[in-house]
Amino acid sequence: MSEVKFDSHYWAEYTTQDRRLDEVRARLASGAVGVDGFLALLRSDSVVAVGVALDHYRHEQSLTRFGGSNPYEEFEETVLEVARRSLTMPPYPPEDFEGGDMGLNHASALRVLGDLGDSSDASAISAMLRTGESSEVFSAALWAARAALLDSDEADPPDAELVRDIEGVVFDEDRGMKDRVDALMAFNHVQDRSVGEILARVARLPHPELEVEALALLIGYYLDTHLATVEEVIDSWKPEDVDGVRQQIVRGFDAAKRRRAMGQ
Repeated sequence: MSEVKFDSHYWAEYTTQDRRLDEVRARLASGAVGVDGFLALLRSDSVVAVGVALDHYRHEQSLTRFGGSNPYEEFEETVLEVARRSLTMPPYPPEDFEGGDMGLNHASALRVLGDLGDSSDASAISAMLRTGESSEVFSAALWAARAALLDSDEADPPDAELVRDIEGVVFDEDRGMKDRVDALMAFNHVQDRSVGEILARVARLPHPELEVEALALLIGYYLDTHLATVEEVIDSWKPEDVDGVRQQIVRGFDAAKRRRAMGQ
């Protein structure tokens, strides 16, 4: 039996229910077939096979940070089309399926949108954030949201609905802190007035985990408009409350102010 190099992110417990596709999947996982096997899964009618193919694209794309290229790069248009179509389909596994996270087909598709998607995907991503299908879908939707938000500028600002949905998660006191911080980090590198105002509000929340991340983003991208907010929050810290993370924030703020002064 061939060694499995990579099968999928989400589909290890599921078969395609098609003997031929399962064989192709096994050979693709072992490296015995390449593009032909990938395309056979991607273009099939099996939800599981398509999900596996999308995961393979995402896996190969993640490896490009070490150098080299994605072997499926020339099929990106098809991959994106399939991913977008997958988001219009019912969640699989469905809600009543035993032993698995709901909506893994959506999770696989959203991970691909994080690589290939753009601002036109914002509405679909917002819908996925609101469904609450599973933690996997939520996490993948935030990954995709980053790409949609970054594909914006002054002429084409970030999608307001998507920004509101992420904001809703950040301020939801009933959610776990990890979810709230992960949602906040979807605003990383985004430069937009409404996002800056959200970050300024978050920085004043009584939650250090959110506070420091919001301050870091304000210092990095919004210092000209929210300098007073950053100063106010830092000045409110008692000496005994300034731990290592807050010390880094203070140092970063001081360095940013020096750069700002030199540029004036």
